[in-house]
Amino acid sequence: MRYLGIGWDAGGWQGNKQAVAVVSWMTGAASVDWLGVSPAFALSRRLPLSLNSLLAPALGGNPLPSATRIAWAVDAPLAFPSALRDLVCGLGPVLQQVPDSELDNPYAYRASERWLARQYGRKPMSATFDRLGNVATLAMSLLPVWQAAGYRLLPQQQADADLAVLETWPALMKPARQQAAIAPFAQLLPAEVVPGSDRYDAALCALVALASASQDTCPLLPPLVKPVDSVPASEGWIYHFQPSHLLDIR
Repeated sequence: MRYLGIGWDAGGWQGNKQAVAVVSWMTGAASVDWLGVSPAFALSRRLPLSLNSLLAPALGGNPLPSATRIAWAVDAPLAFPSALRDLVCGLGPVLQQVPDSELDNPYAYRASERWLARQYGRKPMSATFDRLGNVATLAMSLLPVWQAAGYRLLPQQQADADLAVLETWPALMKPARQQAAIAPFAQLLPAEVVPGSDRYDAALCALVALASASQDTCPLLPPLVKPVDSVPASEGWIYHFQPSHLLDIR
């Protein structure tokens, strides 16, 4: 059986900052097969957003091969905080006092992001308080396109799917303040991708996607950390590898 992992390092609406990587693994194979890693590219301003517009630079115009399961892992928020949604729509209560910290501000961070920060000491950027909203709005604008193609968003729509889209954060595969991933991941990457580049992060995302597609059966990759009960599925989850299998990432 073939499993495909597609990684997208979303780069925002304008500029040459998109990068996509596609990796394949066959059951029983001793290595992964990189089908393509795009150069950094810009999205067309003349054509509608489409999966083909993302895949073509990585696959050189070749079609995506058939596979038992396919997953996309995106380095961008795929949901905004529910409290922010309620604030914008005029629903529910609003904050009546300043939170103890930025991390505790429900307009700035989702439950999954607070969980990551407290679990690993690594605080993601905020889609609303930082410039991450640029890439978040782009990635979320593709959600209807994925859904039309049969993909399901994890975990908001389903806990698992043969065609899946999920959010990830490749920085968790690197030591803090380092551009290169730790050895278990770096040794799986194509030789031509350079640490610190958009291509590099897209390839790391593809490994997360491959782990999801293969349902953690690929022995070259550690298991993914699945959503915890304390985090509402409606706000999404940042899928990442089990840190107990890694070096110190803090």
